[in-house]
Amino acid sequence: MNRTYHFEPGDIIVAHRFLYRHYGVYLGNGRVIRYAAENGDFGADAKVHETSLGKFANGSKCEAISSTENPKGAKPFSRQETVSRARSRIGEGRYNLLFNNCEHFALWCRYGTNKSVQVEKAFAAAIVLGTAIVAAKLIKSERGKQDRLQSFYHI
Repeated sequence: MNRTYHFEPGDIIVAHRFLYRHYGVYLGNGRVIRYAAENGDFGADAKVHETSLGKFANGSKCEAISSTENPKGAKPFSRQETVSRARSRIGEGRYNLLFNNCEHFALWCRYGTNKSVQVEKAFAAAIVLGTAIVAAKLIKSERGKQDRLQSFYHI
């Protein structure tokens, strides 16, 4: 499906994937700088590189993030500075899903912060899930102790 997008140079754009959002910096003329593998969002060869908007979108809906999504009210760099910051990292190959991913990169270009809301939400979900599993095991263990005591004392 062909889509028409209207982005301005320096926009942080997001492609909505099934379970995550992929971030990049729009350069203008249908070009994007992103932190990803050449032929996908992830891979051992992930690096900062320029690509077409079509390849970035990969059939997904794209949008520019609004200024209300900036990290803790950080003041954005100008559009020109955002593009310059993105270009300064082309070729970098230190991708790390948890500490240096496409969202970290894009927000650093625009706001100077190294942050990933997606990673923070995943950590929070993992903590909640882990806590629930531990609580369930403790409850099961306690019930097992009670059952053994009842059996022992013929209650």
